[in-house]
Amino acid sequence: MNGLIAACGLVLLTLVLGLVLQKDAPAIAFLLSLAAGVLLLLRTLRMAGGAMQRLTGLLAQGGLAGSLYLPVCKAVGVAVVVRVMSALCKDAGQSALAAKLEIAGAVLALSLCLPLLEQVLGLLADWSV
Repeated sequence: MNGLIAACGLVLLTLVLGLVLQKDAPAIAFLLSLAAGVLLLLRTLRMAGGAMQRLTGLLAQGGLAGSLYLPVCKAVGVAVVVRVMSALCKDAGQSALAAKLEIAGAVLALSLCLPLLEQVLGLLADWSV
């Protein structure tokens, strides 16, 4: 909960400073927003690392292989990166580039999940025999 409060404080501070700087120095306001975004992502990645360790431990206790959930985790990672980069493109006025990035991200996420689909189809084939 403290992490969320700190993140909201950073976002509010960045928004206020960005609004103040936007009129006279839009490039600096954009860089400020970019720096705050990087700080937030680094903090979030640290929290996600701890959650992934706990998830891995829980799945190991249940006897599930990492190959079953790893493609989903990768696809979620792709979605997060694409979402952030797309928002940056849109903030910079590059909506067409953002749309192309979103399409590329969707194709990549789908390709990352193909091994999982193959495993599911293999399990179904074994189960039906």
